[in-house]
Amino acid sequence: MAKSEYFEPKLLTGEKEQPSIPVDADALLDLLLRAEPMMNATNRRRYCDRAINLVLDVLAAFQNAYDFPDDRLHHLKEMCSAVTKFVHVARIIARRNVIEIPLKHEPLSPESMRLEIFNRIAKLDEGATKWRNSLPKKDKGNKGTTASKEGGGSHPMNKGGSAAAGSSGYE
Repeated sequence: MAKSEYFEPKLLTGEKEQPSIPVDADALLDLLLRAEPMMNATNRRRYCDRAINLVLDVLAAFQNAYDFPDDRLHHLKEMCSAVTKFVHVARIIARRNVIEIPLKHEPLSPESMRLEIFNRIAKLDEGATKWRNSLPKKDKGNKGTTASKEGGGSHPMNKGGSAAAGSSGYE
């Protein structure tokens, strides 16, 4: 059977499937678009536009991780970085209380909208943390020129014995 356009590439070593990120990012995007009219014009340009762009960056990096399996690790790291940046902008939005104007056609009050946004941010951050923890870890083995416990480091002086034993290692 031919591969469909929905073919999922194989996971990286140590990577676990965590599909909640695009769902949470979509919900956040919807909430931010609904919250935008609850801000004054200055705060819309200053905060909401940045937050929307960062959520779009999260979605783009997540989708790129699936579209380009050769660069998946790079795109997943970009996604984690975009989530972190978005969380920082969202904290500033909360601290400065920029969602403040109640709307007649919006069922949520500004306070309820803020609460809903932060509940969804918590879910997005939890999903990103799961992805971050599922990424392959760097090799914590021998780094640089130090010898390992078995006595075979990467430095030429460690080949065939130690320098103190009379072996130069450059034979």
